[in-house]
Amino acid sequence: MKKFLALFISAVTITGMLCQSAFAAVQETNLSGIMVSADENPPSITYADGTKEVFPKNIIALFINGSIIKNANIVIENDRTLVPLRLISETLGAKVNWDGTARKVTISDGNNKIELVIGSNKPTINGKVISIDVAPKIFNDYTYVPLRFIAESLNCKVDWFDGKAIEKGDGTGVPMAHYVLRIPQVMVSRYPVNAPALTASEAIKKLQDQLVMAYETQYNTKFQSLAKRLTNGSESDGWRYTITNLSISSISSENDRFYTVFVGRDFMIDKYTGTVLWYYNGQNQTINKFNPKSQYPLNYAG
Repeated sequence: MKKFLALFISAVTITGMLCQSAFAAVQETNLSGIMVSADENPPSITYADGTKEVFPKNIIALFINGSIIKNANIVIENDRTLVPLRLISETLGAKVNWDGTARKVTISDGNNKIELVIGSNKPTINGKVISIDVAPKIFNDYTYVPLRFIAESLNCKVDWFDGKAIEKGDGTGVPMAHYVLRIPQVMVSRYPVNAPALTASEAIKKLQDQLVMAYETQYNTKFQSLAKRLTNGSESDGWRYTITNLSISSISSENDRFYTVFVGRDFMIDKYTGTVLWYYNGQNQTINKFNPKSQYPLNYAG
């Protein structure tokens, strides 16, 4: 795995671009309502629709543009990460054609054409032959290719999180890109070039607005800013101080889709939709949409 990580870091830092020129709105992720039971044996995830997926022993979760992908079944073989080609390609909007006679896969991705043959480590991208270290192969009726090939051929950004980092509990978070903790994960992303992402300052303002609304709901009073902490302040004064003093330095981590800010719990601000989610790192990790109008929205009982 160490060899894989070294190769991964050096190989897949390609900034993603979407080939289509027409504007396409970025859809909400499917993270709200999920529960990840990483410490169960075997680990599992329950989705918002109530379906449950039990993971294999060596789980690696797959996220594409911020959404977790069901039944991704990523494979590690000889320190190489192999991923399902059709699943990732079609999720990113590419078209995939399978020629069973020639055992050949053709991917049409905007102006790009990628061709590969099962068992051959010489695929072509727009007619140019390249070499990959692991030839495409079939697992459970799906074509698998090295993760590096996906990044290079589909112009994606790819991040890796080994699942071993643990939050310190002091609000500093885990700085490397991740969605949940305690589970290795691959994060593939490619967003429309003309879909603007929120800046860090804009994301903080989104969160502040939501927390002000939550404050006024919980305490049934108009929010008033508080620049300096009061020595003998009440709980509501503590919230006033915290909300007032949120800034970009409050951001504890960032991935392709979210800024994360610790305010008693991790809040995840969607860069593309402005939606605010909150993440709870308990025995069962949960992610839910933050509702500032719910009863006692600032109480964080696990």
